[in-house]
Amino acid sequence: MYDERLLAAIRGLLAEMEVISADFGPVVQEAVVAARSQAIDPATAERLYSRVLRILRQEGGSTPEVKIAAQVRELLVELAIPEHPWGNVNLVEKNSLKPHMVEPVPLFNGIPIVMYEGYVDVMSLDLWKENHRVELQVKEFTERNNREPDPDEVLQLVQGKLRLPSMTKNDPFNVAPLAHSIARKGVERPPILTADGEPKDGNRRIAAAKWVVSSGNFAPDEVQRARWVKVWVAPPNTTDDRFDAIVVALNFEDDLKEKWPEFVKARLVVDEYRKDRSGVVGGITPTRDRKLKKDVADKFAITTTAVTRYVRMVQWAEDFEAYHVDERGKEAAEVRYKADEVFQWFYEIQAGKSADKITVQMEEDADLRKIVYDLMFDVMDSGTQVRSLWKIVADEEARKQLHDAHESLERNEKKDALDLIKEAVTTADRNTATRKKIGFEGWLRQAVERLGGAPPDNWRTLDSSLLKELERVFVASNGVIEAELVTRGERLMTANG
Repeated sequence: MYDERLLAAIRGLLAEMEVISADFGPVVQEAVVAARSQAIDPATAERLYSRVLRILRQEGGSTPEVKIAAQVRELLVELAIPEHPWGNVNLVEKNSLKPHMVEPVPLFNGIPIVMYEGYVDVMSLDLWKENHRVELQVKEFTERNNREPDPDEVLQLVQGKLRLPSMTKNDPFNVAPLAHSIARKGVERPPILTADGEPKDGNRRIAAAKWVVSSGNFAPDEVQRARWVKVWVAPPNTTDDRFDAIVVALNFEDDLKEKWPEFVKARLVVDEYRKDRSGVVGGITPTRDRKLKKDVADKFAITTTAVTRYVRMVQWAEDFEAYHVDERGKEAAEVRYKADEVFQWFYEIQAGKSADKITVQMEEDADLRKIVYDLMFDVMDSGTQVRSLWKIVADEEARKQLHDAHESLERNEKKDALDLIKEAVTTADRNTATRKKIGFEGWLRQAVERLGGAPPDNWRTLDSSLLKELERVFVASNGVIEAELVTRGERLMTANG
């Protein structure tokens, strides 16, 4: 990591070099330009620029400019500045842009990371197989073929050309519209590569650009526009934690790119939380757990509350998957895709208060767990239905409709099952409102009985502030009661009304 002080020092050195070199002729100026245009890391740049300035200050005046220029150029050899400090990526000059270090040094999740910019032939790049966006597809391919996909197969998975049984969309990653955009405008945001050319960000853009080049459906100028892609390359010394910062910044923070599914982000967050938690020696106290979640939240640029929410959602998603794979015998890939599709439901399923939560009851009732998970997989079509489950189970009439829906599902009558679930939601909502009304009436009757039977001495012991609050509430309530009775025709409107 390069701190801001080093970067500020480099900016100051560059400014001073520009001012001093203006006093020399073109021979020296060209040598200085050669030095300052080197694609090097900030630490090397700081040493180089400092020594160039020392030469300019010491040799000015009587020293021939050819000699000064030679000393500046010798520094490049002495410091062993590599010809290609960006590693093995074949960056080339294109559109008058020579390969160079990106300035100012870009920040990712608050971390400055050196990058080199230049053009590359997109057909020379393979996609990143460990890209979290395609992890479900890669897993399914591996399980079905007893091997990992090769680079061409990964590309075909992203482009939708290689279909797996659990993939329901022809273009699962919306590559086609992106390809047409790239044909018109080129790749606008540079993908980010390792020094060996592995794309840590921009895999979808690369897949779309390759589609334009290889499909045969685009004009020659569109093919050329897509073929040569401006990229950013991290130097060979870039560590994994810096690449993690890049991934977090470009996939957890809002922008206009195709965002990672919530399921993928949640898995990453929870994996990190579990890894950190497993490394704690001794018991996990609430204070320690809050600290762990705070550290994970900071790493992914989210809130601690979001970490807690993700942990609970993933726990229920894993339980859902375990049930359908281990107990129902469904294929793991099919179940993972379903869990991904309905991932938000694992938040909705936690609705309700304490013991009323459907999740609490499912932990104690295996039959209820079976009914809920079966209906979630094959019948339910909205998060509202999942969120209403706790009310449905609390209502005898609605609960029976839920059981009837499950029986319909077992007879493969899915439409009838869905209709019954919708009826159960309606029933639970209606009866909940009725219970609330009855509860309010019961409370008022108790209040009337207790206030009416309270001895006068009880009022004498109350604080004046409480008496004033009671008076305010009674006056307001009396006005509401008066208006309601008038509306019902049970009391005449007063002269002031």
